[in-house]
Amino acid sequence: MTKQSVSPSGQSRRKTFRLIKFRWLFLVDTIIVIAATMIYGLLAFFFLGLTEKTALSMVAVLPLMAMAAGFCTWIILRLMRRRMGALLDGIQAVAGGNLDVHVECKNEEEYKPVFDGFNKMTAELKKNKGEMENFINSFSHEFRTPIASIAGFAHYLAETGEGTESEERMEYLNVIEDESMRLSSLAQNALLLSKVEACEIISGKTEYDLSEQVKRCIILQLPRMEEKGIQLDVDLGEIIYSGNEELMEHVWINLLNNSIKFTPSGGEISVLGKEADGTVTLEFKDTGIGMDEETKRHVFEKYYQHDSISAVQGNGIGLAIADRIVKLCGGEIRVESAPGKGSCFTVILPV
Repeated sequence: MTKQSVSPSGQSRRKTFRLIKFRWLFLVDTIIVIAATMIYGLLAFFFLGLTEKTALSMVAVLPLMAMAAGFCTWIILRLMRRRMGALLDGIQAVAGGNLDVHVECKNEEEYKPVFDGFNKMTAELKKNKGEMENFINSFSHEFRTPIASIAGFAHYLAETGEGTESEERMEYLNVIEDESMRLSSLAQNALLLSKVEACEIISGKTEYDLSEQVKRCIILQLPRMEEKGIQLDVDLGEIIYSGNEELMEHVWINLLNNSIKFTPSGGEISVLGKEADGTVTLEFKDTGIGMDEETKRHVFEKYYQHDSISAVQGNGIGLAIADRIVKLCGGEIRVESAPGKGSCFTVILPV
């Protein structure tokens, strides 16, 4: 990504200026001028023999003094805004997830240390983010490779051992394969959860078709739905969203996985989405086993597994990941459910 430079001039800075209001300073100036004149008048009256005529002359000068003080304050504020506008633009960019911001600090004199400190901060944040992503990717690869080998060999032995291996040994091989894949999924989800929990801002935002993204995630899950005979109903209008496409994909996959996991064979799943009033709303409904009130209160907590659903394999991380990502985007996930009546997860995102 190209580094974005922010200078103390330009349309962006002027837009920022409109957000900065110091009108209260002019009121303070007026109060100070009036108070100073009154104090001076009292002192002059008691110690210098100030006459009534002279006092009225001083009062007449008050508007001129207030105007002079206001003009001086206006000049000072313009200088401050000109120099600090670029810094405020940079702060807003970083808050929006852009770490490729560099504030130009030429001829800024006493503000130069502030600008230099800001540039060092963004460079360090970008470096730390890169190191964290490299570590997660490397660790995930190194951790999953031996697990995939174990699962692969177990699968091979199970496939080639029919007729030569005992039923008990074949069962053990299938357990090794299943648990290896489960451990691999757990490691991947745990690393992803650690990554999103360490984030406070979403970077790498792009504008894309969110409805198409959800449809692609549904297509990836179609084999599992067909295996369980689940009927699918999809109603998604065109939704253009600005966000991190890779992270948002984890939200939809985890919500779909959750619906498929807890929906019995022959059940139904519906995915509805729309954009209205500045928000994106997506609903994931299923006719699964549902949840009681206690489960609903803890369903987004990591590693939470309720006794009533312990028979279904899972690691209790998927919904925690989805909830954290949605919150980072300024949205929320709501859940409505009842035992035996299915569940409805509603994702609400600001456009």
